[in-house]
Amino acid sequence: MKTIFKIITYVLVFLLPMASLAQEKVKDKAPATSRAQKKAAKKKWKEQRKMERDHAKAVKKHHKRIQQKKTRKEMRKERRKGEKMRKNKREFFLVRWFKNRHR
Repeated sequence: MKTIFKIITYVLVFLLPMASLAQEKVKDKAPATSRAQKKAAKKKWKEQRKMERDHAKAVKKHHKRIQQKKTRKEMRKERRKGEKMRKNKREFFLVRWFKNRHR
């Protein structure tokens, strides 16, 4: 009984490394090499990007549309103010003079 157990153990110990070497390594999907494949992949990417942008624009438009008139007016005012700030332009001098400042 002991000899059979030893034989089985030796066989398993010697065959285990061979079994691990015999397994095939899974390769990643090869990149598109042909020009047609690259072109198709780029077209698919552009379509998906366009769909994502259109969806984002639709969501933004919906959020703007559901606002009340007064809120939309304030949003426009803030947007214009932000555009001026980005252009590094100062506000009109009368606005600066008579601005309601918190003191």
